[in-house]
Amino acid sequence: MTDPTTIPEHHHHAAEPTPSKGPWKAIAIVLAVIIAVALIVGAIWLFAKGAPAPEPTPTPTASPTPTPTPTTPPVDGACTTDNSTVELGTADAAAGSVQVPLIFTNTSSADCTLKGFPVVAFVGDGNGTQIGSTATQDTTTAVALVTIAPGDSAAALLVITTAEVEGCSPTAADGLRVIPPGSNDSFFVATTDYQACDNANVSILKVSAITTN
Repeated sequence: MTDPTTIPEHHHHAAEPTPSKGPWKAIAIVLAVIIAVALIVGAIWLFAKGAPAPEPTPTPTASPTPTPTPTTPPVDGACTTDNSTVELGTADAAAGSVQVPLIFTNTSSADCTLKGFPVVAFVGDGNGTQIGSTATQDTTTAVALVTIAPGDSAAALLVITTAEVEGCSPTAADGLRVIPPGSNDSFFVATTDYQACDNANVSILKVSAITTN
């Protein structure tokens, strides 16, 4: 029989060790980092996919250079503004047009030459502004070298059609600009007898090749 005054002896067991949380904590941190990186990469990819591609920067180009107006190369010994003059001869009126000679006179002491078609156009505004188109060439006339002795002259026939034709508004002119073949300089022949056409796409002038006068 157990002595009631005797306190039973308890057997004390050593406490079981608590599993270490170190490795799991490290794994959790790594997973969290991986997930965070994945979310960041995904967000960047979605942003890049949704953002419009930048437009390519255009390659700069040089400003276009205006094409110079072709001129007739100067010819040695040609009749120019330095050694000759130009005037209008007697006009010959016809139905709807008038024919008037352009007379080139050699004012120098040596021969000068002309070959081909002069360039002719109406000018106005008191400053030589061209009005309308330049004269077309009458290619039915023969082209030949014309030698003009001092004091002599040669001529080209200019046909002026009335400016009251379709597509034209008759415009007052101060005269004609005449550039002889073989020259880069021009003569101004004053006349207010004829009206110009203000349309540069309609030519009311036609000029023949220069022949002996």
